[in-house]
Amino acid sequence: MEVPWLTIGATAAATAPWLLAVTLVYLRRRPNKPEPGPPTLDLGPEPPAIANLLVHDFRVTHDAVPATLIDLAARRLVEIEEREPGSYVCRLEKRSDGGLTSYESRVMELLRSRASGGIVPAGALTTGPTKESSRWWKDFRKEVVADAQQRGLCLDILDGKTFRRLTFAALGPAVVLGLMAGETAGLVYWVVAVLLLGAIMTWHTQRDTPAGLAAASRWLGVRAKLADDEAFRTQAPIAVTLWERHLAYGAAFGLATAAVRAIPMGAESDHRAWSSYGGQWRAVRIRYPHLVPPGWGIHPLIVLLRAVLALAAALFGLWLAQDVGSAGMLFVATLIAVVAVAGLAALWALVDLGSTRDVTGQILRLRTHGDDDDKRYYVAVDDGGGSETIRAWRVKPELYTPLRQYEVVTGTITRNLRYVRSIHPAVSQTESEVGAAQVAAAPRG
Repeated sequence: MEVPWLTIGATAAATAPWLLAVTLVYLRRRPNKPEPGPPTLDLGPEPPAIANLLVHDFRVTHDAVPATLIDLAARRLVEIEEREPGSYVCRLEKRSDGGLTSYESRVMELLRSRASGGIVPAGALTTGPTKESSRWWKDFRKEVVADAQQRGLCLDILDGKTFRRLTFAALGPAVVLGLMAGETAGLVYWVVAVLLLGAIMTWHTQRDTPAGLAAASRWLGVRAKLADDEAFRTQAPIAVTLWERHLAYGAAFGLATAAVRAIPMGAESDHRAWSSYGGQWRAVRIRYPHLVPPGWGIHPLIVLLRAVLALAAALFGLWLAQDVGSAGMLFVATLIAVVAVAGLAALWALVDLGSTRDVTGQILRLRTHGDDDDKRYYVAVDDGGGSETIRAWRVKPELYTPLRQYEVVTGTITRNLRYVRSIHPAVSQTESEVGAAQVAAAPRG
């Protein structure tokens, strides 16, 4: 195969000036390294989330979220309590939270959405499923950056005008490649160039200003002073009553590791959840049955048909194997197991054909499993019975779509296979009754 050296050379020659321009812009605009200021415990005016940005090369890290919560506790908007060794809850204080930044309000709104009776365990402070949590984090980060820019501490490394100019400049080599190798090659080249610019913006979204560099230097001095105390890393989040806002800034700097570990505030787990439905907060495990129990979540008639076919096949196999010797005993034992399982599934299905019951509870998780060819939709509902393990119901896509996590629903299900005939928002409780139940669910000190 002949190598198209002319095409490669022409494209490289056209690309070189563009890459040089991108490199020069990046090198000139990447954040400068601030010199640490003198060690001090004097705090500046910036909130912990912005201090986090300043000391981490003008990037916001995930520690900014728990640091913001600890700062709200230091300002008496939230109270952090230890109920058991290593187990913490957050209690919302009845105080005005006016004057908060947008990202502080976002954390407060998360607390309110998870709280029951004004209480939420630290383990329940998740930001949702993975995709939802990612969106929450991106919005939080954007709000922190916007506040830092408003304070004059940083600027976009690639502002809109520069990004448009570099994007337009990438058309030059793309057109050259398109003329010599086809329109598709040119289009792909241009898309890759835009993605490269996006990667640069993702790696370093912000650059310093003189005011930002001075503030970063000052906060690095605070970080150095806090790092001198070896016990600081082991402080629990309740130590905020002793350290006050210093603990929040320590969390933002990556120093208060024990406090951050206790309130990670990341994406929620698929298999672990917290629930207050039924009277008190408790941790529960969630399972998503597929093959065991057999027929879980499937219409009883379908399960009955499958069970009858499996029984017939297994019994026929046993009839054929009645004269086998010891070498075929494993095969016979397998057939006997199939008969037992199929018989149990058939019995369950027969009972379920005429047996349903209504179950009211709170949706703790909405999840899908499997691939596009076999996607399964699950709804994990806590009925308040106190069970430590919840087996999620498998539902049809049309029943799954309108549901919302944490809403209270009533499902009509069969007794054994948990086939969901219908599921809808509960109407048996008035808002006042739900409110009273939440107050009763709140743990007391």
